[in-house]
Amino acid sequence: MNLSRRGVLTGCGALGVGMFLAACNSGSESSPAGTTGASSGGTDGSAFPVTVKHKYGTTTVKSAPKRVVCVGLCEQDSLLALGIVPVAVTAWLEAAKGEIYPWAMPKLGSAPLPKVLSSEKLNIEQIAVLKPDLIVAIYSGITQSEYTKLSQLAPTVAPAKGYPDYGTPWSTLTQMVADAIGKHDEGATLVKSVQAKLTAAKKAHPQFVGKTAIVATTYEGAYLYGPDDPRSQIQHALGFTYPAKFKDIGGTSFGGSISAERAKEIDFDVVVWLASEADVKTKLGGLYEQTRAFKQGRTIYIPSSISDSKKNSTYASAFTMVTPLSIPWLLTRYVPQLTAAVDGNPATKVKVVAE
Repeated sequence: MNLSRRGVLTGCGALGVGMFLAACNSGSESSPAGTTGASSGGTDGSAFPVTVKHKYGTTTVKSAPKRVVCVGLCEQDSLLALGIVPVAVTAWLEAAKGEIYPWAMPKLGSAPLPKVLSSEKLNIEQIAVLKPDLIVAIYSGITQSEYTKLSQLAPTVAPAKGYPDYGTPWSTLTQMVADAIGKHDEGATLVKSVQAKLTAAKKAHPQFVGKTAIVATTYEGAYLYGPDDPRSQIQHALGFTYPAKFKDIGGTSFGGSISAERAKEIDFDVVVWLASEADVKTKLGGLYEQTRAFKQGRTIYIPSSISDSKKNSTYASAFTMVTPLSIPWLLTRYVPQLTAAVDGNPATKVKVVAE
């Protein structure tokens, strides 16, 4: 799995190149979780066997899994929402112990935190020691060869077919996880409940509908997240449209870079930077500040760390993860920012969420 791609996934724009990647690939580990601590809403064994389709074919899970390993970067939230505590997760944002964030902690209950696997490389031997009976690698960039190796350890669910690496929509990912653990109906209900919250937010803010919005970070110039990226899909769900100018920016990936010299082209109704204002100004030579989006207060900054602190931002993590548990938490903070950005008053500066 490509490290630079994982680095871009965080939007750690305020960091140098080495630290930019290290923020998601440090390989730190928490204490092992032991066996899966499923909640009282455990998997119904009568649902098995189940079959899940993905980009490398189909995977059959013959019995209710008890030791689930997350090779994908955010599947733990879907598992927790459906009553399963994974034995291991993969290091990514590192803004919370065990990669279990405030929106997911109530679902963890008294169960131990999962073991955190290094994301520097896929360590088959380390995963084998955990004796998994299911591996979920949906929000990932695993290759066919890696999938084959993982499948020799346990039934493995790869990314969905038809999407770029790290581009499976949150709703599709959630349903795939639910299907793999024998909870299809519960998964469908969960997806519908979150979609209802997004729809309600859109309905309550008709001023969002039809306006253009884009998400970017400062990496190799300016990195623009494409229309299929989960972050972009959140804007779409709220009524915003992706700028036609950059609709092909990602090709078969989840986004792509333009040179810093082209920063003035990032000028839309709303521009969201996964970086601090200072970082954008420094990295892009002050060119973005020449846009109308900046001058008219239509820019939202989501830095990777809290100002004057080395603490990683929980809010930036919520914006990046895009899961059935993080989305409701995100909306209560992000919708007010969007509202301020499109209020038509150039004097309104969108407040940075310091969480």
